[in-house]
Formats: sequence, structure tokens, C-alpha cells
Amino acid sequence: MTREVDFDLAIIGCGAAGTAAALAAAEKAKEENQSLKIVILERADFDHRGGNTRWTAAYMRMETIDQPAPNFVEDMMAFSENYSDRKYIETLHENAGATLRWVESKGVEFDYLPTMFLTSSKPRLLPVGGGRAIIDTLSSRARALGVEIVYEATAWNLTLDETGAVNGLNVRIKGGESMALKVNAVILAAGGFQGNQEMMAQYIGRDAHKLPPVCEGGYFNKGEGIRMALSVGAKGSGQWDAFHAEPVDPRSKREEAGVMLYPYFILVNEQGERFTDEGYTTIDEQYEAVARKIFYECSNHVAYMIADQKMYTIPNYEEALQTEQPPIVANTIEELAKKLNIPEEKLTKTVKEFNEAVQPGQFLWNQKDGKKAVGITPEKSNWALPIDQGPFIAYPVISCNVFTNGGIATDTEGRVLTNDQDPIPGLYAAGEITGLYYGKYPGGTSVLRSLVFGKRAGEHVISYISSKQKSYS
Repeated sequence: MTREVDFDLAIIGCGAAGTAAALAAAEKAKEENQSLKIVILERADFDHRGGNTRWTAAYMRMETIDQPAPNFVEDMMAFSENYSDRKYIETLHENAGATLRWVESKGVEFDYLPTMFLTSSKPRLLPVGGGRAIIDTLSSRARALGVEIVYEATAWNLTLDETGAVNGLNVRIKGGESMALKVNAVILAAGGFQGNQEMMAQYIGRDAHKLPPVCEGGYFNKGEGIRMALSVGAKGSGQWDAFHAEPVDPRSKREEAGVMLYPYFILVNEQGERFTDEGYTTIDEQYEAVARKIFYECSNHVAYMIADQKMYTIPNYEEALQTEQPPIVANTIEELAKKLNIPEEKLTKTVKEFNEAVQPGQFLWNQKDGKKAVGITPEKSNWALPIDQGPFIAYPVISCNVFTNGGIATDTEGRVLTNDQDPIPGLYAAGEITGLYYGKYPGGTSVLRSLVFGKRAGEHVISYISSKQKSYS
């Protein structure tokens, strides 16, 4: 006799991983002539659904839609100092192109659109319309196949049967009431924990509450999915004390208000001192490390980009300056220091010494040009332009949390693993809720892996549900 359930499959989260999982599961069930009840549970309302995906441009580390960027696997392993799961990354590499073609076949267009990176070491393919186009398209397709989406519903607890298989889910709906759902399987796709101050303090450390998410969607990522999995014996994975960071304008109300022009100028702390080589490599390969420095090394976790009128001569500078807020402007460096509440003598000295250290050479805005500033600490490796054409310009810069690195471990089918490397029956996970990254984030892989492993989890779970139903027959 078939076990009666409220839903055969419950998917937690309506972002890239969740919608890919739901659509892939619904398509697989239809292909196998199975009539299954599938639901997506989303803590936000319709207008705010999708977590980080809704707000991201969704860069993809792809040379073409079919081919990942060169050295894809080796770069990802090297950035993690070989701590990441190589088999997982190889699976990502092997399936990236086919998965994006699948997404494209549902109606999402891809193109090489302008990005905030004026210099880049790797190509970035983007969905036209950003991450929102992905969730709108995939969720619409899933609903057409009978997938139900319930908004303002937060899953907070998993239950297991006597064999250790997932059989239930506790869900709290808006207003506080909680209900128990009987399910055959669950896919966790609820993002990381950047929206949870307690978990941020626990894993990231002191002052983590002062590290805002890079976009509104991050506030919905509160970590219950991770805790639910850990509570039933899931293995943790990824670097729990680290996060992917981005330098942004704290005054801005926009998502990802990146200040990515600083490689052409200087960054100073509140004492008026430079603290990093602003131009040591292309912006896409250095902005995370710089943003982390701002958070961990600068007083009050803030820095200032100091520039001059040459900023406006850099082609496409607007793309690299994603804030809508105007610059802080002054006719002299001393006046600028006053406006920033920075010691005047110190900032004046810093700018003077930097200008004197700038070496001759051709300035090339779109590639590493070797135009240095030497004999100062720290030196500058590329794009060293003297700051001498007033009025002078400043932008405040803080570090924002794009996503947290710590999460739960899965195999290449998306099955959640125990600490003994055994799959927990009926429990799957995909996207930022899963731990993959250590050290340096390999740009353009987060949404990509969410789609690849969301789709794989959705397809594999149908086989699991089918075998489970047969066991009850």
C-alpha cells in the first residue's frame, strides 16, 4: 500500500537551485508517467522571492554557453588550496554547458553583457535579465507542470522514519502557526546564513553583525536549512569562517552597489593610510580579498576610494561604479580630508608620496599595464595614476557579504551526506546551502553550480521516490 503524503517532494527555497530542482523533478516525473505532488516552500512573499538569485546579475564562468572557461577545474581547486571536492567540481565542469542549454530551452537568453569588471581574467556569460529571469522562467515552467509554490512558509525541522529516511517536515507559516507535512523527500535550496546574526557571530566571528548582505535577498537566508540538515546527522563542508565579499558604497540603496574603480586610484583607511596594493591583478581576481581587508583590517570596517577628474576619462567607468550616490567632492585634498573626517596632514602626505612614487609608462585601463608606484608601502603594481587633477573625489567603501561559504556536504547527485559519507535517504541539497568554497572564491560559479546541482538533485530524487513507493507496494 502506498504511503499517504501531503507532498511527495518538498523543495525549500525558490532561487536558482530550488526552481531548477523543481522543474527538473517535474519533467522527470512526467517522463516516467508518475503523478507526484511537488511543492516549493519559500519564506519570502512573491515580490521578494528568490533569495540572492533574485538580485544577482548571475555571472557565469563560461567561455561559451557550451564551454566553461579555461582551467575551470584547476582554478577552482587551486583557489581552495585543494580543499574543495574535486569530483563535485569535475561534475560541475562536465554538466555546465548542457545545463545552461536546458535553461536556455526554457526561455532564458544568455549573452556577454557589460559587467562591473573593467578588467577580467576570465569570461563572464550572463542571463539577459539577471538572476530574476532565471527564477521567473523556471518557476513558471514548473508551475505549468503542476508544481505548487507556497510563499511566506519557513521550513524549520526535518523528521526521519525508523530507517533514518526523511518522512516529514515542520513548516511555520506567516503569523507563527506551524504544521507538520508528511513527505517522501526534501531538497534543501535555502541559501546560506548571512541573514542570521547568531550564526554569523558563531562562524564568522566578532563584529559579524556589522557585515551586511550585499542585497536584500540575503536577509532571507537565515540558515534553518543548514541547521535542519546538521540536526539529522549531515556533514558540514566549506570554509565556515569565510564569506564571499564585495566592496560597495554603504550609502547606496541598490543591490551590489559595487565600487570597482579603485584599482585606478587609491584606497585609504580612516587614518588616511593606504593599506593594499590596489592594482595587483585584474579586478575580478582581487576584489574579494580587498573587501575582506576592509572588514578585518580597517577601523570601523570602512575605507575610502580617493580619485580625481581622471576617473571620468576611463571608458565605461559607470559600469564599475554601481552606486547611485554622488561622489564626495572637494577642491583640495585638505578639504576632502575634512569632509571625510580623516586627518588632513596624513591624507595630504599619503597622496603626495603616492604621486611621487608613480612611475612613467603607458596607462592601459583594460589590461594589466605594469605602470607602478614604487618605493612606498604598499607599492602599486598596475594602473598607478597620480591624483593631481581637482576637484578631488571620494567614495566610501565597505565590505558586504555576498554569501557564506559554510554549508552541508552532498555527493554529485545532490544527496546530503553524513559524516560517514553515507547519503541520508530522501534528503538532497543544492546551491549556496551546500559547502564548496574555501579560500578565494572562483567568480562566476555560484549560480552556475546552483543550476547544475539543482537540476541533478531534481532528477535523482524522482528515482528515489519511485523506489520508495515500490517498497510500500
